[in-house]
Amino acid sequence: MNKGVKYFSGFLLAVALFLTASTSGPAVLAGKDILKITFLNVRQGDSAVIQTPDNKVIVIDGGQLGTRYSRFDAGEEVLIPFLEKEGIKKIDMVVATHPDYDHMGGLVALLNSDIKVDEVLDCGVPHTTGTYKAYVKAIKGKKIPLKIPEKGEVLNWGDKLRAQVIAPQVPPEKRMNRNLNNNSIVIKLDYGEVSFLLTGDCEHEEEHEILGSGARLKADIYKASHHGSRTGSGEVFYYLTDPEVAIISCGKRNKFDHPHWEPIKLFRETGAEILRTDYHGDITVITDGKTYEILED
Repeated sequence: MNKGVKYFSGFLLAVALFLTASTSGPAVLAGKDILKITFLNVRQGDSAVIQTPDNKVIVIDGGQLGTRYSRFDAGEEVLIPFLEKEGIKKIDMVVATHPDYDHMGGLVALLNSDIKVDEVLDCGVPHTTGTYKAYVKAIKGKKIPLKIPEKGEVLNWGDKLRAQVIAPQVPPEKRMNRNLNNNSIVIKLDYGEVSFLLTGDCEHEEEHEILGSGARLKADIYKASHHGSRTGSGEVFYYLTDPEVAIISCGKRNKFDHPHWEPIKLFRETGAEILRTDYHGDITVITDGKTYEILED
């Protein structure tokens, strides 16, 4: 059952907020028990900011780090400015789903910033890149506690919601020789009657392991794995997720041609609304646990 999606963007959002203040029928969900998740437009990469009803803030991935080949640093240019705009001065948990530069890179600027980070959740797989070394140096320099989650672990993101790690399914010592994407931290987030599946760059191998675990996948909002690549969003995995909305984080005209046509076809055939950061900019989902609304940049 569709839980009442409403979309607002640009001028329409401003009108909606005006109507909220001037009429008895609110156009945008409001109240203290609101879960807000913003999927940031970090070009070809992933980054999401979660603001919970218990006033906790979680950052999942940070997009790419600036290099000599590309000066764009998603942490400095997108993530930190967003946090500052939201008035966020402390992060309860940073989640680095896996050590690819387009997920972990932007976290370096955040970890080195004046914004306090209480804890880092890491998939437990080291990498040889400069990006990974800068990430580790920042964590050690700030003496931030680092944790590797167990499969099935329920994260402390507040009493009003449930966040469970459903992957990686294999223990840390068996992750070293695997494709980095298949070590992605995958989180099932439930708030009341509204649920999210946050997949990192999970590919078919890890999807099959999740299916074998018996984890409950059904979710209203699906963050499409691996930027909408054909290497993820396998049919059985996706059918069991059965989302109303599929959100794809990817860059305009990226060299990987993400998203691929196979997942897009699958999403369309099942009637899911498709939202893309390269088309829609930042995508924010707000929910009171009963219904949800989506705000586009």
